[in-house]
Amino acid sequence: MTPGEIGERVRRLVKEAAPPGVEQFGFCPLPALSGFLECRGKRLLPKEGGSAILLLLPYQAGEFPGRNVARYALCNDYHRIAGDILQGIIAPLKAAFPGEEFHPFADSSPIPEVEAGALAGLGFAGKNGQLVTPWYGSLAFLCEIVTTLDLPQTGPDRTAGCGDCRRCLAACPTGALSETGLDKAKCRSHITQKKGDLTPWEREEIRKGGMVWGCDLCTAACPHNRETPLSAIPAMREDLEPVLTEENLSALAARKSYGWRGEKVLRRNLSIINNGG
Repeated sequence: MTPGEIGERVRRLVKEAAPPGVEQFGFCPLPALSGFLECRGKRLLPKEGGSAILLLLPYQAGEFPGRNVARYALCNDYHRIAGDILQGIIAPLKAAFPGEEFHPFADSSPIPEVEAGALAGLGFAGKNGQLVTPWYGSLAFLCEIVTTLDLPQTGPDRTAGCGDCRRCLAACPTGALSETGLDKAKCRSHITQKKGDLTPWEREEIRKGGMVWGCDLCTAACPHNRETPLSAIPAMREDLEPVLTEENLSALAARKSYGWRGEKVLRRNLSIINNGG
């Protein structure tokens, strides 16, 4: 088969295997990327060539006034949800292409996901550092299947990007976002995930933000995230928990995405918010 024919077959197999709600995907040849991230998954990359199949998993589940966790963390652990979806897609690909490799990644990926998503035609890199898509704004998880197959690139999208819009930059309360990128040390979302002792300034930012996990202000400010459709993936709209408390913390940490950081960090943040710093 020619590369084009292989790409068409893969596209058909992915479309048939993807569950309801997983509708948008594309291909990015690995050599087209500017580089790879250092992580354990890097050893799974092909020695040369290869491609990434990028898939969007929308997670918009509705509005929850008073929530104190990031929107993406309302549902049960998305790593597990995405892992099940990716494995279901990989099965027919392995059967169709014996001898080829297929490795799923849902976070902790060696792939620079925003760059890869843009090259695959799924959106553009926003000033908030997120992939902004024409279907879901930035309210979608970007997952990938890395394969030894050489697939044709399906992007980039020709959209204009953020243009002169600076709403996410203006909404950032600490100045962590700027035209030059993200200063992670100032990011409230990053601060809520830090282990160990926090500086007085960091504690004050958690108190003012009122979020036990995450921030979401730049995401909420983005005009592309207005009136985004609710996710059609059932697991993204089930067992939603918008408020983390002392009473439910242990139970939620066992099944939500923020549980990986440990209860100690979550209890510290909750104490800062409830006890005024």
